[in-house]
Amino acid sequence: MNNITFNKSDFLGLASGATLLTAFIYTLA
Repeated sequence: MNNITFNKSDFLGLASGATLLTAFIYTLA
C-alpha cells in the first residue's frame, strides 16, 4: 500500500470493502 492518499470517507469505504473481502477470504480458508 504505497498510495495512501485517501480521504477519510474514501478510507472508510475502502475499509468496509476490505472487511467484506477479508471475511470472504477467511471463509475460503
